[in-house]
Amino acid sequence: MSILFFAGLLFGVCGSMLWSQTDTLVVKSQNIVCQTCRRTLIRGLSTQRGIRWVEVYVPAKEIVVVYRTDKTAPEQIRQAIARLGYDADTVRRDTRAFERLPACCRAEEPH
Repeated sequence: MSILFFAGLLFGVCGSMLWSQTDTLVVKSQNIVCQTCRRTLIRGLSTQRGIRWVEVYVPAKEIVVVYRTDKTAPEQIRQAIARLGYDADTVRRDTRAFERLPACCRAEEPH
């Protein structure tokens, strides 16, 4: 009986880790202007808890994030983007973080 209990517990824990629910969030950010912006966002967001995959499309000014719904939420992801110095839909960028970005990332027009 204890072997069955242990096996069930082990399967339940491992199964939930393997099959955790993910979702995709697409965020518009008007101040993405270059490949350095892309690298900054990918590196910064990839370290956030629950984020599985990040891609940034510079011409479209979009950030696509695949995340675990049990570890983070869309609003937390938008806040993380803002803390990196970028607008995230209706969430305004952190001014101090924006000022620390390289000059190319603070430009008005894509290059």
